[in-house]
Amino acid sequence: MKKWTNIAIAGSILSSITLSSIPLHAADAKEKPNQMDKPQYQIDAKLDQNQHSIQASETVSFKNKYTQNLNDLVFHLYPDSYNKLETMSNMHAKPSTPEMLAEIKKRYPNITEKDFLGDIEIKSVTIQGKKVSYTQDKQVLKIQLSTPIQPNQRVDVKIDFTVKIPFGFQRMNHRDGFYALTKWYPILSMYDPKAQKWDEKPYHPDGESDYSDFSDYKMKLTVPKEMTVAATGTETETIQQNEKIVQVDAPNVREFVFFASPHYTKETRKIAGITVSSYYDKRNPQSKEIALNGLKDVEKAIPFFNQKVGQYAYPEFDIMETRVGGVDMEYPTIIQMGEYSNEGANMSLVHELAHQWFYGMIGNNPYNDPALDESFTTFADMYFNEYDTKGKYGFKTHLSNSKQAIKEMPGAINRPLDQYPSTSDYSQYVYEKGYIALIDLYYKVGEKKFDQIMKTYFAQNKFTNATFAHFFDAVNKVAGKEVRDYMEKAFTKPDYHPTHLLQPKKESEQEAK
Repeated sequence: MKKWTNIAIAGSILSSITLSSIPLHAADAKEKPNQMDKPQYQIDAKLDQNQHSIQASETVSFKNKYTQNLNDLVFHLYPDSYNKLETMSNMHAKPSTPEMLAEIKKRYPNITEKDFLGDIEIKSVTIQGKKVSYTQDKQVLKIQLSTPIQPNQRVDVKIDFTVKIPFGFQRMNHRDGFYALTKWYPILSMYDPKAQKWDEKPYHPDGESDYSDFSDYKMKLTVPKEMTVAATGTETETIQQNEKIVQVDAPNVREFVFFASPHYTKETRKIAGITVSSYYDKRNPQSKEIALNGLKDVEKAIPFFNQKVGQYAYPEFDIMETRVGGVDMEYPTIIQMGEYSNEGANMSLVHELAHQWFYGMIGNNPYNDPALDESFTTFADMYFNEYDTKGKYGFKTHLSNSKQAIKEMPGAINRPLDQYPSTSDYSQYVYEKGYIALIDLYYKVGEKKFDQIMKTYFAQNKFTNATFAHFFDAVNKVAGKEVRDYMEKAFTKPDYHPTHLLQPKKESEQEAK
């Protein structure tokens, strides 16, 4: 996710209404010995364009890889965060004021307040073919087990459900014939064997708190035949009368999304052995221009991240123009951009691409460690700018713009989401101060060692959910304990003020000359 700007989201959405008249390498293709320990999702879904809904059934083959019996199972139901405005993401536009609703109605006069709401309804749950009791509450599906799941035992959990897709500007939405289905299905929660309980945190409106394991996905999706579909993974299509059947295969990813519209067309490039496609609104000439400009950046950025961090591990990467309003979003092998209505539409493209490394291939718990993906991704974007502009718009520019964060922000950069006093505090620390610590590390150890730290961190934690302890371990292995301890204090303790990064004024003026 790219940080929202200082412009109010309300303003940005009203502006968008007015203006609208992101080869599988041989080493990665080999399955690891514990491949079958991952959850296996089989999803059969149908998009109803008239009702703006999804009728679906999923079967999750789950193995108890812990040393203790499991007495229940928990799935996240993130679509229930759309039940009411208060639980929707504050990072995306919503009709939270009468003025905003009135402005939206100027363009969409038939839309009601209920149309902005969405949810997921669980119809039935079976385990090994037998119906089981369950509860659906607070964005959680909890399944009580009459017979515990033993260690190393595998069970098949089948869930039938319906999703109501909200109209609007949130990241799951429909608008103007575009559909964005993100975090739309029951997602198996993460189990904490020490606490002996499942994660039941609802989606946090002020940040990202969705947390899931690497899994294998297969989906059969039925849509109207005129729809173009792009999804996490790779797609194959067949036409049956008036319907299109899309088969999707997405191994070893943290979550699964898809986008659909009859208005999509695409431009495709082969970049570093990866099929990169940019999907855009074929009715809008400006969309094509913006899509092509974005591909130019991706052509340079993918090889850069491959070299500096590690090889992109999937055969495809897709960039989607969508109708999200607010911040752009990242998902495995695919990113969700906003409407291509102005020249700044690609501003966060490299940031979202970098998330394929920091979030996609190295996972984390964004509730406990929000800086581990967002601060790292923000730095990666700046690192690319440093390289791409030969230092003209790189680290020094960003440090100069971050004097307040360096001198005055006293709190710890990384902390659980609920420990930031406000949305703006979360934004400032994770996006505006977190990258400073990584620039500090870069200058402290030099480019060669810094790159080796990132490569070590990537190699040791690829396809797993990492913590800051894993990153500090990589720092220790490459740069030693003293640097490791310094970085731990920088990210996790208060009063990190690296004023040594600010050049004296006279020196800066001489460089400018």
